[in-house]
Amino acid sequence: MKKLFLLLIICGLSSTAFSQFLKKGSIIGGGSFQFQTTKYKDSDSKSHSLSIMPWAGYLIIDNLVLGTSFDISSSGSKSSGYKSSSNGISVGPMVRYYLDQGLFFSGQYTFGSGKIKDDFTNSTTKFNYSIYRLGVGYAARITDTVLFEPTIGYYGVSNGDNTYSGLNNNSSGLFISGGFTIILKNVQ
Repeated sequence: MKKLFLLLIICGLSSTAFSQFLKKGSIIGGGSFQFQTTKYKDSDSKSHSLSIMPWAGYLIIDNLVLGTSFDISSSGSKSSGYKSSSNGISVGPMVRYYLDQGLFFSGQYTFGSGKIKDDFTNSTTKFNYSIYRLGVGYAARITDTVLFEPTIGYYGVSNGDNTYSGLNNNSSGLFISGGFTIILKNVQ
């Protein structure tokens, strides 16, 4: 955690010279991704997951972005010959506010559907879910049009289908992510 904090400070100091407002009328887009693999100790159980989270937005006033975010995810697990996999896609609104120094606050809410394929019971279950994320991050300017944006925050997942016991119907926690933002149309 100390290394991440130090990295954020260094990025902030190094990009202060490039800091400028994002102007009303600009169009920006970006995204982040997450890959995770887990091997459980003292068992043959393994799991993996991949999430891709693109977004696009329009600055309705200086530094305030309103847009749309997507969350595309896929995961799988295997244990003693038993396999399961899940896929989901969700979409929803997002908002982000940038301060002059590069610090930003963000929020998003996505809702969507997915399915779980369970090889043990040879069944497929469809489900609906929603995700919200509230975070704070830093926009480190790499070039005039590309930003690297590490973010830390809080998320919550809610699954409306209570009939499938393999799903965690309500979960929440902290997240750390990194992503890139590209200024597609910059109004000066």
